[in-house]
Amino acid sequence: MPVEKPPHVHPTRMRHIPSGEIPAGRAWRRRTPVPAALPAEGADELLGIEVDFLDKGHGRSRLYGFHYLRWMTPLVTAYAETGDQRYADAWDRLFRQWYASRDLVEGDWPGLDVVWYSLGVYARAMYVTHALAVLGEAVSEECRLEMMKTVLGGARWAAEEHDEFRHGNWQFATVCELLHTARIFADFPESAQWASVALARIGEHLDNDVRADGGHHERSPGYHNMCLEALERAAAVEPSLAGHPRYLAMREWLAALTTSGGWVPHLQDSGIVWSPDVGLSSVNLEASGYAVFRRESFHTVINYGPYVGHELEPHSHHAALDFVISGYGRPLAWEAGGPPSYDDPGYHSWYQATRAHNTVVVPGLEYVEDRRAACDLYTLDDDISVFAGHHYGYPQRHDRKIVFVHDGPYWIVVDRIDTDAVWQLHGLAPWVEHNGGYLGANLFVLPLVPPDEVVLGNGPARIPDPVTRTAPFGEIHSLGLRRRDGRFTVGLFPFLDEPPTIPDGWMVHADRR
Repeated sequence: MPVEKPPHVHPTRMRHIPSGEIPAGRAWRRRTPVPAALPAEGADELLGIEVDFLDKGHGRSRLYGFHYLRWMTPLVTAYAETGDQRYADAWDRLFRQWYASRDLVEGDWPGLDVVWYSLGVYARAMYVTHALAVLGEAVSEECRLEMMKTVLGGARWAAEEHDEFRHGNWQFATVCELLHTARIFADFPESAQWASVALARIGEHLDNDVRADGGHHERSPGYHNMCLEALERAAAVEPSLAGHPRYLAMREWLAALTTSGGWVPHLQDSGIVWSPDVGLSSVNLEASGYAVFRRESFHTVINYGPYVGHELEPHSHHAALDFVISGYGRPLAWEAGGPPSYDDPGYHSWYQATRAHNTVVVPGLEYVEDRRAACDLYTLDDDISVFAGHHYGYPQRHDRKIVFVHDGPYWIVVDRIDTDAVWQLHGLAPWVEHNGGYLGANLFVLPLVPPDEVVLGNGPARIPDPVTRTAPFGEIHSLGLRRRDGRFTVGLFPFLDEPPTIPDGWMVHADRR
């Protein structure tokens, strides 16, 4: 199926709307939109800046994101906070330059217009509608007209583009914003038709694109949150949506994956999501394929879900039965997550690759997309929680069991695959040999049987900071334990200051199913 429909940008209904179609003056009745702008930090750097809107130096994918105009929104926030006319003038100048050059920009994704495509139309509708409400008479009449034409032309395009259901975050987010636009500009003659299209698609996405456990079908917390935030904007102007059971389930899904530190791990192609809600108990999100253990500050997520396609490029990673662990308000066992940009040279070779995940790697073999991962056992007892699963990402079946022992706590990971394999774990510090195991950042890794070879490595990943609620890129360090027989039993023991004392008989839990 094509990424989007064949081009249908009408020259006068969308691309160049006659000014006579836009109500004159500033008094046209409209509702106050849901705010959408970055903080004011950085606004001063945009004063007097010269921008080449046609510059392909942004990167193949980033060029599209650059034309969302989100980077301009600190000017709107700065004006709202200070009333300083310089910020409105800077927006006026930059927006009019963008409007004059938008027909000339060319992208490198085949068949995908930089300006007239779903995520661009969705994003600009958010930011430009908010800017119209905040800047008001502080921008010129010419700028106001071009901003209005941008929003209204985009709405017309979106209503035509999304006249039938298709899976994915592109359509879900775009039709939510189309409904927001229709309700904010309710006096516009076509607003009722836009709302009708948007409500039909939103209903279909809630029924068919949101899984039974509340997760968006792409299984990425970042794209799930993007769709949820778009849905929240729609629900703000269409309150009936707020009571939909799948809307509520989407919030609960995110809370289930949220650690005690307030972040959601960057599973699949995702950044770090900061969630206001934290789940209270362990849960198996069966429809999405994430098993969660939770006890006090310790949080474990195990991935056993499918590889999912996407409109342009899949956001699923080449790993299954991989896991992440947090405790003490910090990551203990971590992964690469999503890239800083889809133009990053390591996108496929690192971020999406099996080697950047806490699972078993078979050297020299490619991991297949149709991995048929499954959960065989998920039990929660008073003293332990147990997950067992398998997948066929390699020619040989890989079986994994993870036992979370509450009194300690600690984890035991048991893996079986009938071939030479490397057991992998990533942490926030280099691994150092210690008492038959390996010390990392707040985690001691102890194999029951010594490996045939130890393989060390490192790579970039976002590291969440719960104090600042940011996640700058840092470095994670991989520990690889290679065994020719593909048999592994490994204990993971967290600690705060000093290396932990290993309980006698810890391995007894390894055989408990």
